[in-house]
Amino acid sequence: MIRLILILFAIVTSYTVVAQSTLKAVMDSIRINNLVIKASSQNRDAEVVMAKTGLTPVDPVVDYGYFPGDNPVIGTKTTLNVTQSFYFPTVYSKKKTGATLSAEKSGSIHLFKMRQVLFQAAAEYVALVYLTNFSDELKKRVKDAENASMLAGKRLQTGDANQLEINKARMEALRWTNELRTTISRIEEKRQVLTAMNGGKALDCSNPEYPLWQILPVDSIYAAACRKDPLLKALEYDQKITANNVKLQNYLWIPQFKAGYGQETITEGTYRGIHAGISIPVWQNKNNVKSAQLQNLSAESSYTAYLQQMKSAIESRCNVVLSMKTSMDEYKKVVESTNSRELLLKSLQTGNISLLEYYRELTGWYETFDRYLISQKDYYAEMMFLMQFEM
Repeated sequence: MIRLILILFAIVTSYTVVAQSTLKAVMDSIRINNLVIKASSQNRDAEVVMAKTGLTPVDPVVDYGYFPGDNPVIGTKTTLNVTQSFYFPTVYSKKKTGATLSAEKSGSIHLFKMRQVLFQAAAEYVALVYLTNFSDELKKRVKDAENASMLAGKRLQTGDANQLEINKARMEALRWTNELRTTISRIEEKRQVLTAMNGGKALDCSNPEYPLWQILPVDSIYAAACRKDPLLKALEYDQKITANNVKLQNYLWIPQFKAGYGQETITEGTYRGIHAGISIPVWQNKNNVKSAQLQNLSAESSYTAYLQQMKSAIESRCNVVLSMKTSMDEYKKVVESTNSRELLLKSLQTGNISLLEYYRELTGWYETFDRYLISQKDYYAEMMFLMQFEM
């Protein structure tokens, strides 16, 4: 069974010798193929087109009237009127500015949705790296258990081992075999999740590795976030849109003009000429300016609040990451300096230690190595927040 698991795992990862995946390659592919990102892009395009509506004067109105008289003397009267209404030119200028800002905001919202997808994909990739590293270690543990089982069987024949040691060897072999089988299944699950996020197109996730990220100063990360955070950009556009709307609502208090051509035909002849009018805003726009001003104040407050929260989050995450980096490096030094797997096996083979002593010492090293792998995974998972605008 142990050999079968090893063979199966070798088949699953056989192409890792010639290929190696990176987070950047995976992100680039998902950015192109992800269906959620494509839908968001299409929605952005629709919103851009919608923002361009209502920027021109309303359609002209054509009225035609036909009025037969109640006796032959007065005859029939017909009327024809063509009327065009329009605002002062500054109204259309502000509407155009608002449309442009709304279109740019739609682009920022699309980038925000895309980053959400990429952030989730990065989390799946980091988990895949951890599971792959853990599976590599588990293969060694399965081999350790196989060697120990063989030695225990030989010792039992010579009377140098008891049934307790045999049972321990079997339990350890079963434990790591099952753990490896489960981990292989979880690796395949992560690959399928990433494939689904790639629009169903296969991704090369062979031999994945953690990205080469360096911890940057807080000020550098904050500056990058201010430049590239799409949600912050969307809130910035909200400020500009609401400020423009305040001006627009003020301009809407300027009277609306009407002009047109009219014709009236009766029995005696036809009257033709132009006509003009003016719509005086008295009640319709009441409180619109005040509402726009309050919306602008709300947009400014939201922007300031988000900026402060972002800075606080970056500072706190940097402190956490630095602490995690220290822990990870310390664990790495320990596992590299105390890897006594081969020494313990030799001691077991020569009879210097019993099988129970062998497992007691080896279990301690296993636990330390597990903590190292987990600290590594947690460090990169936390680093994703700080490096999200570089992905």
